[in-house]
Amino acid sequence: MQIEVRPREKCELRFRSSGNPALSANDHKLICPQCGELLTRADVEVFYSCPYCTYRFEPSAELEDFILEPEIDGWIRRQPGLTVQFLLPLENRN
Repeated sequence: MQIEVRPREKCELRFRSSGNPALSANDHKLICPQCGELLTRADVEVFYSCPYCTYRFEPSAELEDFILEPEIDGWIRRQPGLTVQFLLPLENRN
């Protein structure tokens, strides 16, 4: 008997936020692609899986950014005199 193992298709991560800029990074939730539950950083930061359906997230830069974003925001805010300027794409600049 031969078992066919198919590679899982790469799933694009989706996020949801309330749109409140005052909450910034702490407001984002990750949407599980399998069960649709809203997940916090604490849900996925250690095991990279959904605690509701055990969907396994593939490690990626996007998932790592989601997990580290509050730490980086806090570090930037603690730096005296450091400001962050977000650049617009070239086509949107005047």
